Amino acid sequence: MKSTPEQMTNELKSLRIQKGIISGKFKTLLKDSSEHLQQLELMKQISLKIKLLEANIKDTVTEGKNTDNPSPLPRKTPFGHLGDLPDWNNEITITTEAFRSVSEWPRLIQNSKISLPSHDAAWIDVIEKSFGHNSLIICARSASGELIGGIPLVVFSSPLFGKFAVSIPFLNYGGMVSYYKDVSKKLMNSVESVRKELDLKHVEVRSIYEGLGDSFSTKKVSMILQLPTDDNQLEKTLGSKLRAQYKKAEEFNPSFKIGKQDLLEDFYSVFARNMRDLGTPVYSKSWFGNILKDPRLDSNIIVVYVKNKPVSCGFLVRHESLMEIPWASTIKSANKYNTNMWMYRKILSFSIEQECKYFDFGRSTVNAGTYKFKKQWGAEPHQNYWYHFLSQSDRKPEINPDNPRLRIFIALWKWLPIWIANIIGPQIIKGIP
Repeated sequence: MKSTPEQMTNELKSLRIQKGIISGKFKTLLKDSSEHLQQLELMKQISLKIKLLEANIKDTVTEGKNTDNPSPLPRKTPFGHLGDLPDWNNEITITTEAFRSVSEWPRLIQNSKISLPSHDAAWIDVIEKSFGHNSLIICARSASGELIGGIPLVVFSSPLFGKFAVSIPFLNYGGMVSYYKDVSKKLMNSVESVRKELDLKHVEVRSIYEGLGDSFSTKKVSMILQLPTDDNQLEKTLGSKLRAQYKKAEEFNPSFKIGKQDLLEDFYSVFARNMRDLGTPVYSKSWFGNILKDPRLDSNIIVVYVKNKPVSCGFLVRHESLMEIPWASTIKSANKYNTNMWMYRKILSFSIEQECKYFDFGRSTVNAGTYKFKKQWGAEPHQNYWYHFLSQSDRKPEINPDNPRLRIFIALWKWLPIWIANIIGPQIIKGIP
């Protein structure tokens, strides 16, 4: 149920009080001590929650003022709710098993109310085929041996970051799957012992469910738009200001194609150039090719052309009623054409044609540029909870562009010739989840 403005305001006051209490503690804590680092992480989590609440309160106040959208769609989610599950209330056995040996996994994710798109066994197979990483499942079994829950983990062995595991890397979602609420919590409670057993430096579980661990990050939110059943209705809900932005591209006569392997070369030419310009190592072309080839994954590519040259692209994956865009790019020189906006409008139309009820724009940091871009389309933030398991003496490495230590690397990477970046990049990115 959506919180009322009064409830959100009260929660905001409570969070600000908590933030003030923590700020006071820093005066007496030794810098870089374990307690100082714990309080610092807690401060970050509270600050992000405050940002999210402030954004939601602002949206609630202004909701309905747009005359082009007098009756906004009710806010819903394409995902299940952990609280809706019953409890098992019986003994279970926790085991760690090789992913390929757990034949019951597809049945579990098909029947569980809390499974997520990334849990599909096809993704684990594609990750192993593309990057060579081994995978396992932390299994919860009943006394009779029935699989009633599990957490898939992909194991990395990196010369830079050591041996660690992620559920699930390279994708937006992961975490536990189960038929039961108490089993889900017991699975999460078992992760630390599995980490020690496998001698992993850390384990990261990318969940959307709250209350499953003490150490977690709330830095990211998923931006999800509930789609109408008719494209004309979508056009009305977007508003005149947004319509003017994507229609501006039409003066440059753009065209687009939606396909699969036939568009991979054009897609990759845009994607690889944009990644280099951002200072980010690029995935190999085979990663995208392997996704497209797997019949279990309903994937497509969209490419936008101006003067017969590819300038914008997106990679789409459909999961039942949800259309997701994990990767999208526009080359810098095409920003003047507004083709990125035009492409997203075509993508939303395509999603409606495919009878999807939701469109997942992907994850963003609250109030960042990508967050605001997605918000203007009507997407609503849905909190992510990324749980971390590591020894008390270790700190989780920031294996992402937000790490200040990587800024020099990013700046240098932007100067690499494309052909060199495309050779070196895949070797680096396969170790970055």
